[in-house]
Amino acid sequence: MGKHTRRGSMAAAATLAVGLAFGAAAATAAPSSPNQDDPDPMTWVATNDGNKNLFRVAGTDRVVTAIKLMNATSKRWGHSVIIARSDIFPDALAAAPLADVLDAPVLVSKPGSSIDSRVLDAISRRHFDNVILLGGTGVFTEAARAQLEGMGLSVERQRGIDRYETAVGIAKRTAHELAMRAQAEGFTWKKTVNVYLATGLDFPDALAAGPAAADNDGVVLLTAGTKMNASTYNFLKREWKTLPEWANGIEIHTVGGAAEKAAKSSIEDIADTNTGADRYSTAVLLAGKYTHPIKKIAVASGENHADGVVAGAWIANHDGPLLLTANASLPTVVSNYLFKFADGNTDVVVVGGTGSVSRNVSAQIANLFLL
Repeated sequence: MGKHTRRGSMAAAATLAVGLAFGAAAATAAPSSPNQDDPDPMTWVATNDGNKNLFRVAGTDRVVTAIKLMNATSKRWGHSVIIARSDIFPDALAAAPLADVLDAPVLVSKPGSSIDSRVLDAISRRHFDNVILLGGTGVFTEAARAQLEGMGLSVERQRGIDRYETAVGIAKRTAHELAMRAQAEGFTWKKTVNVYLATGLDFPDALAAGPAAADNDGVVLLTAGTKMNASTYNFLKREWKTLPEWANGIEIHTVGGAAEKAAKSSIEDIADTNTGADRYSTAVLLAGKYTHPIKKIAVASGENHADGVVAGAWIANHDGPLLLTANASLPTVVSNYLFKFADGNTDVVVVGGTGSVSRNVSAQIANLFLL
């Protein structure tokens, strides 16, 4: 959600979210396992191992998981919802900061000429007015757009010739929304454009970068692995200056070793680097630099992208970090970070079923809160 407007209300929202989940569970039978696809929409959040601060949100597939995650909160979403393709990650890598500033969830659907009926039903139930499709007509066709417009929704696209140009377009839209929000709240001074650079050839660094960028009123741009992409370079060197209502300068934060190498090969000034020993350490490095108290943390697979795409947007809207885990076991660096929150004032939300984040991982997290 918008940083200037929501800080005072987030603690109450977090309390309400937990109360709603437990209140609903008290009224119905609790799921038999943390990842059970509970048919009752009021028990979408299930406790794990009896720990009141650990939750798992999971559905029968990635489409349902995204819908359940959208519903696993008492916060008020805005007027917009973002839809990304469910099969691959490129177009959605930079979406979390835009989702945050628009108070929007990210849902996923198979690409093609129609939107998944479950997504359409979820949009209708939540009474959204606007849909942002990530990708061009090669992802979601004009027939899919017409399907949404037939529901009375306004539809826009964020697209480019490739993932890099798409990310630049999302960044410009995000910066514009940040400026409009600041002006509406009486903040007339310009701010620094904080750009978080991550490789676009893989998903972990960029997905972890999204909530961190949102925390810093920033955006995510992509490198072509260890090489700087032309669209990204043009934004970093020139195009940020075309955001006159917002920008008085630019700061570059690299995320992961590939993006750091790409930036250092072509950019003179780098404000900050975040390169861990692996994807899990890099996400923890980002989490350690948040600028406000963390009340919620999301944990998703670092081996598969699908749940992380929606989890990044969700946790950005709840002002928390996205951590990544291996399926077999919780990485030590992640365990050490989570142990800092063992006092029980922070909720940890595991996103995805046990096929992507095993019961062993959630049990390891639960044990941290018992030490």
